[in-house]
Amino acid sequence: MEASQDPARDRYLAIARVDRVRGLHGEVVVTVHADDPARMTRLTSVFLKEENGYRPVAIEGFKRLRDRAVLKLSGFGSPEEAEKVVGMELFIPLEASTPAPPGRYYAYQLEGMTVRLKDGAVVGKVKEVLTQGPQSLLVIEGESGEILVPFVKSICVDCEPAAGTITLDPPEGLIELNVKGAGRR
Repeated sequence: MEASQDPARDRYLAIARVDRVRGLHGEVVVTVHADDPARMTRLTSVFLKEENGYRPVAIEGFKRLRDRAVLKLSGFGSPEEAEKVVGMELFIPLEASTPAPPGRYYAYQLEGMTVRLKDGAVVGKVKEVLTQGPQSLLVIEGESGEILVPFVKSICVDCEPAAGTITLDPPEGLIELNVKGAGRR
């Protein structure tokens, strides 16, 4: 199922990915999708996405492990039980997320926004946000296909989530160059 077809996706935000089991009591090491893993200390539970929807799981313990976190999740008391969640994402309801810092946005806030040039010409809609290290790319679905645009202030000169628009001032040729599949043989 594509992400845009999952109605529950609009209500939950992925906050961490379970990497591996740690120890003998069912603890798991997670990579947190935030700048500071300690933000998870404020949570009392997370949600696991299962076939029938999202299931709440209480957090019984938290430890910091360098740039990751170690969680003890309720109901997973042994390494064998904890192994079942390795590779899974942990979610929270959108309303439980902390606001993004000024000038920064969560991917879900950008997805679906209309992208225009400074002259008002419509480029397309944000289909997806790819995050690769510190650089995010907007995947824009336009009339000529997918367009990849760096989400940087020098190119994305205005972002208005309330209006649902992003205004671009791209360098000459950027849009044409980044149409997925253009110029490739």
